[in-house]
Amino acid sequence: MVVTPANRAYPALPAAAPHRYVALDSLRGIAALAVVVFHLQVREGFPQWAFFRASNQFVDFFFVLSGFVIAASYGDRLAAGFSPRRFFALRLGRVYPLHLAMVLAGVALECVASAFGPHGLAPQGVFAGQHSPGHALRALFLLDGLFVDRGNAYSGASWSISVELVLYALAIVAFRLRMGGAALLLGLGLAGLLSQASGFEAPVFTGSVQRGLAGFGCGVGCWWLHRARGGAPLPLAVWLEPLALTGLLAAIGFAPLFGHYELIVVPAALVVLVFAGEAGPVARGLQARPFVWLGTISYAIYMVHGFVLARLFDVAVVLTRGLAHPMVELAWSNGVPVRRLAMSPAANNMLCVALIAVVLVVAHGAWRWIEEPSRQWSRRMVEARG
Repeated sequence: MVVTPANRAYPALPAAAPHRYVALDSLRGIAALAVVVFHLQVREGFPQWAFFRASNQFVDFFFVLSGFVIAASYGDRLAAGFSPRRFFALRLGRVYPLHLAMVLAGVALECVASAFGPHGLAPQGVFAGQHSPGHALRALFLLDGLFVDRGNAYSGASWSISVELVLYALAIVAFRLRMGGAALLLGLGLAGLLSQASGFEAPVFTGSVQRGLAGFGCGVGCWWLHRARGGAPLPLAVWLEPLALTGLLAAIGFAPLFGHYELIVVPAALVVLVFAGEAGPVARGLQARPFVWLGTISYAIYMVHGFVLARLFDVAVVLTRGLAHPMVELAWSNGVPVRRLAMSPAANNMLCVALIAVVLVVAHGAWRWIEEPSRQWSRRMVEARG
């Protein structure tokens, strides 16, 4: 993640080299991998471990991280009059092109299945269920986060991206207040957290928006505290880093036992605040090249993994169809048909590692040929239009 240093002149797009919170970026990459494992469906194997059955909750960590980064990159600049139009253009240029590519890939696949038959690869039917044309439109216009039923086969991550857009709009309004913008967002975040914990759903927000607001607001609060310290690391970082990280992992692992998933935001915010200082040995270890690479392609991992895993499962179904013991079986989860690996635990584990490797390769290609060129293009367009 890239954060621009404060500058009272506030040029539209500073030429100075931005600061990058490398450790936080690396943690985002690791969290994205954990989300991939959550979506690996197996009868037996490590994806069935209790921790990975709850690792989709790392999305809350993403929201906290987003609040921190947006506040650090744009908070002061928006308060000084930075154009909301430019802000949205830059953010859309960052998140939308790869999302659009995944939606179009999904629509193209449905069209092929409609023309030539699904051949048993579409248990919900062609253009049916979460594959319906309505879901395609929802994904295309990033509306999924505004629906109670947020699932979408065309882009499983689209709900969180649409929530991000709502949070960007709130950030513009809050920071344009100049004084107290960060405090307002933190207050809204805490209100979102408390409303989730109490089971209350605001009439103007879906649960998804409340969830995003809780994380985003707490992330802004982390930036507020970090800036108040002049960016200095917290004392005893050598101890705080492993403790904070252990607390987050424990919160995710034990959340299913208590049911209060929303409280994961609290240890997630502590991790962001502690690792923003990048002072301890864990933070330094996260600056190793493999972790930096994971952080760089983390958004691509998050966006492509659902489509890639589904297509790899298609291949497994075709290759083992008709065998006495096929690789993939159909199961049901919350009334929805899902495909899962049905081999021995050892075979499932080895295949899952191979599937993750394929996801990483595709994600790297998506980052290199779609995400990064689009981000640079949008930046050039904003610069050219002043």
